[in-house]
Amino acid sequence: MGKEVRYVLEPGRKLTAEEIAMIEAARELPEVYDEDNPPIDPVAAPEQYAALMRAVAARNRRIAGHRAGTA
Repeated sequence: MGKEVRYVLEPGRKLTAEEIAMIEAARELPEVYDEDNPPIDPVAAPEQYAALMRAVAARNRRIAGHRAGTA
């Protein structure tokens, strides 16, 4: 298992080119599921899947509002 890395961004701080490259590289990594992070099957667990989609939509609205300066 890989080393866990935690990093707290300071408000207003811009990401460095190296940090952006790390994020881009992480997007290419495969998803890893285990007992603490199981895949959510929309057919087998429709309530759980619906809750996840509501949380994703709320996060996206919050992010969009923050970028527009309204959040």
